[in-house]
Amino acid sequence: MNSIKLLDTTPISYQRYVEETEAMVAEGRTSGANQSESMLAYTKLNFSRMKRLNKTVQPRTELTDSLAQVPFAMKWIAITEPWCGDAAQNLPYIAKAAALSGNVDLGLVYRDENLRYMEKFLTNGTRSIPKLVMYRADNNEVMATWGPRPAAVQQKVNNYKNTVGEKPTFEVFAAEIHAWYTANKNSALESELLAIFRKILAEPTAV
Repeated sequence: MNSIKLLDTTPISYQRYVEETEAMVAEGRTSGANQSESMLAYTKLNFSRMKRLNKTVQPRTELTDSLAQVPFAMKWIAITEPWCGDAAQNLPYIAKAAALSGNVDLGLVYRDENLRYMEKFLTNGTRSIPKLVMYRADNNEVMATWGPRPAAVQQKVNNYKNTVGEKPTFEVFAAEIHAWYTANKNSALESELLAIFRKILAEPTAV
């Protein structure tokens, strides 16, 4: 079965996603069943991150030119949730790159409302987000996937999970990860996306 047919909800625009996150923050709630104080706090913080990044992210011309050279329209589906810190750090850049390309239709879906779809794009057997799925628009062929985070951050997460014995609390570890994002300024994400676009252009199907 074509994976895109497994979607249980209609994808929304990135702008709509930001607006829905803002509404959740204003109403003191978040997405999904877990409405704990910590999840509400994550959502509020992530909204602030997205607002800041929406104003500052600017993909390099090398990346947008490479994406614009793909000779067919693309449909991107990003699986996300407002409480996800990695989503807040990466989606603003992804959305800006899609908007500047001229040939990408980006749609976002909430993970917990689309678990059948999420199951097709697991990371090490887990429902890690954000997950970006890139389709060729004319036939819904999956051209590539990215996520849930840059490889350098994924390695840090793997090391943290595999550490036996004493290790930092999750809050301390999360702060370190977000400090990394701030210092990196989406450079790693950009490099990984650029490699994907170059690979797509090099494939025989890119005609």
